[in-house]
Amino acid sequence: MKSGEAFLGYTKLIEYTNVFIGKYYVALLGLGVAAGTGRFFQTGGQGEISWRVNFLLEVGVNLARLLTVLLVIGKGSIQTGIKQVVGVFRMSKQQWKVIWHNSRYNFSNNGVAILVNFIVFAIIAVLINVGLNFLFEYTSVLQWLKVHQVLKVSASKWPVLLFIKNISVIPFTLVFEILFLNWLVENKIC
Repeated sequence: MKSGEAFLGYTKLIEYTNVFIGKYYVALLGLGVAAGTGRFFQTGGQGEISWRVNFLLEVGVNLARLLTVLLVIGKGSIQTGIKQVVGVFRMSKQQWKVIWHNSRYNFSNNGVAILVNFIVFAIIAVLINVGLNFLFEYTSVLQWLKVHQVLKVSASKWPVLLFIKNISVIPFTLVFEILFLNWLVENKIC
């Protein structure tokens, strides 16, 4: 590490994840809604669907996730993300050695900070998941959705739960993990 470069702070990855999500909220929300809508119908939110529709929805869900990953890799630009991914396949052996050296160095010199960031991330993700589970298990939200025909009467909680996870905890996880890998390789988050 060059002199003057800061080590990873104890909650820097969480902070940058929050900043990134705030800055690109509309794009992340749109991609999350696309993935969540696919999961909603795949899990029977409005009844049974054919295998062909299920397949097309799966393609759409995975495309939305891929675009989310490219958006984060490209620091807000899907086109830049594509260029970054293509660039990985054009790297020389020496460039790969530098990346492995940087990754090992960053990981070994910031072990405690990495651990703290992952613990904070895990706590946040668990709280979101427990909160969502509580919402659908112990409140009348599910019944309200069925009465207002948003959800088929025979459907379980999973269509709506997966929809909400696709606009909350899944984008949070993708952004956090990609920013971590970016920091590990380049020693900079954004």
